[in-house]
This record gives sequence, structure tokens and C-alpha cells, in this order.
Amino acid sequence: MSAASPSSQLSHAEKRRRRQRWTKSVIAWIIALVYLFPVYWMVTTSLKDKVETFSQPPHILPYAPTLDSYRAAFSPEYGVWIALGNSFIIALGTLILTLAVAVPASYAVARFRDGVSTSMMVLLTVVQLLPAIAISIPLFVMFRQMGLINTHLSIILADLSVTLPFAVILLRPYFKQFPYEVEEAAKLDGLGVLQTIVRIIIPTIRPGVVMIGSFAFLMAWGEFTFALTLSTQQEVQPLTVALNRLIGQYGTNWNHLMAVAALIATPVLLIFIALQRYIVAGLAGGATKG
Repeated sequence: MSAASPSSQLSHAEKRRRRQRWTKSVIAWIIALVYLFPVYWMVTTSLKDKVETFSQPPHILPYAPTLDSYRAAFSPEYGVWIALGNSFIIALGTLILTLAVAVPASYAVARFRDGVSTSMMVLLTVVQLLPAIAISIPLFVMFRQMGLINTHLSIILADLSVTLPFAVILLRPYFKQFPYEVEEAAKLDGLGVLQTIVRIIIPTIRPGVVMIGSFAFLMAWGEFTFALTLSTQQEVQPLTVALNRLIGQYGTNWNHLMAVAALIATPVLLIFIALQRYIVAGLAGGATKG
């Protein structure tokens, strides 16, 4: 029997690679659909009335879509409009403070000698691993003594304890890999350290900065434990706590609850869709830098 020709072997190898790509794509789509189904169910439930919400068997598609749940959720009873404004204030404040502190802190950690840098990274990792409930009570006691309970600032500072270690850990590799010779040239041109960071380094590592800013905003946007612990007044509470108001003692209006949940999820989806190029590039860059 004659041996197969090189072209035939290449054809078989190409077909095998193509089948593998199709198989991986199908598996990836199945996993994505499984993860996205709760989001789909949340949106469809928010478009159902109370009777259809509890229908048996459940309706995959709403028979008579309605926006009544959104109108009810935005009624003054739940204070969703106020909570929406509070969420934006807290998330934007956390974003600004995280970048303002994390950028110079990451630069300093990256430029420290290895022993100090390693110790600080271990400390930041330990802080990040602490559950929010473990530090919420000490923060409550501390902020109460400072008179900051029921203020946006207390929630922002509490969220900063979560976003800041995360930001420093991910930004440090970018600063560590930035050529020190460029900084030396900037010093010869009369630029200080802060000017060098703002005018030269940050534009170069923009994907990492955008990625960190996006995650800081989203982490603060969806935070619940600190907001519930540090705010007892409706005028200060964000959307995540307002969502908790829809869970009654004797029952839950699931269609109203899903309407507010969809509102909370919308900025998350929009930010990821708008900035996915920077987010993916930032995560990939941070993973490959030493």
C-alpha cells in the first residue's frame, strides 16, 4: 500500500483542527448560555404580571409583556430613584479614589526592592481575601465614632478596602515592566515623578487603568454588605439595599424584584460591552507581565 501524500496528510490535519475548533465553539456557547439563562429569566420575569410569574408550568416567554413591574418598582414606596442616584455617587466616588490611590501606590510597590515589594503584596492579598462581613462591624464602630454613619463617604471608604488591594495587585506588573530608562529621560527633561506617571506612564498602560477603573466601579455598584451595615437611612442607601426592600416579611413581589435587579444589571452590561476591548487587554496584559 502506498504511503499517503503530504497534501492528503495536511488535509486530514486541517479537518481535525477544524473539528476541534467547532467542538470548542459549541462547548463555549453551551457554557455561555447556561450562565446567561438566569439573566434572561430575570428580564422575562420583570415583564410578567404577578399571575404569570407563578404560572405552572413556567412560561419561557411572557404571554402578555407589561412594564407594570417597572412602574411599581419606581413608585415612591421603594425609593428606587433616590437609591439609583446614591449608587452612582458611591460607585463614581469609589472609582475616583481607587485610581487616585492605586496608581501611585502601584508605582511605589513596583519600584521597591524585592523584599519590601513581596511583603506588601502578601499583605494586600490577605486583606483582599478577608470577607466583607468580617470587617464591616469594625468599620461600623470606627465610622460611628467619626460621625460618618449614614453618609456616602463611609460606604465609599469601606468599598475602597476591597477595590484598592485588587487594583494595586493588578496594576503593579504594568509599572514593574515599564522601562526605567524612559523615567530617567523624563527626569532629564524636568518632569517630576507625579508628572512622569500622569503624562508618560498612564497613557502607555491605559488598558490596565481602564480595566481597574471599570472593576472598581462595578464592585462598588454591586456591593451590599457595607451599604447595609453603614447606612440605615433610605436617603443614603444604594440600589442593592433598595432591592432588599422588595423582599417582604410575608411574601416577595418577584416581578418587581426582577425589575430592580434588571436595573442594577444594566450598567454592568453596558460598561462591559463598551469597554470590553480595554478590559480583556488589561486582564491579558496583567496576566503576562511579571
